[in-house]
Amino acid sequence: MKPIALALVLAAAGLFAAGAAAPWVPRGALPDPALLAAIALGLHLPGVRGLLAVWAIGWQADFLSNGPLGVFAFASLLAWIATRLGERQLALARPVALIPFTAALTVGQVALLAVLGVGPPAADARVLPVLVLHVLANALAVPFAARLFAAIVGGADTPEAPRTALRFDAGAPLR
Repeated sequence: MKPIALALVLAAAGLFAAGAAAPWVPRGALPDPALLAAIALGLHLPGVRGLLAVWAIGWQADFLSNGPLGVFAFASLLAWIATRLGERQLALARPVALIPFTAALTVGQVALLAVLGVGPPAADARVLPVLVLHVLANALAVPFAARLFAAIVGGADTPEAPRTALRFDAGAPLR
């Protein structure tokens, strides 16, 4: 439970920082904290705990956005699943593989949001420069986010102590 709570606090800090910096930064120049958290947790927090953490982080992004509820939670879950599958096929722990993977996920997330009617309209010519800048921001920030989540969330994930149980001796076999 501790890694989930740490991931939620870390993602909330990133979401609030991105929201606070948005008026002073060019549109698209800020990385997406929810997407970066989903990718980092896909690398460092597998299983149900990672799934729950990413789902909750997506809901945090939903509550802070003006879109319909559940869209960013769904997008975060898809990014986490893609990262878990990509980690098995590609060596995503290395930045040389992680950066293009994040760029592709960013484009996919923007396309998904546009299809769901939340993102920018694809027919608008002003979307492409913003999308390129956003892809670059996410791709350059993902190695740092992955290291940060590995240090904070991965360090809290200590293996459980072996459970001791009563051992029953079956004794001599029956004849």
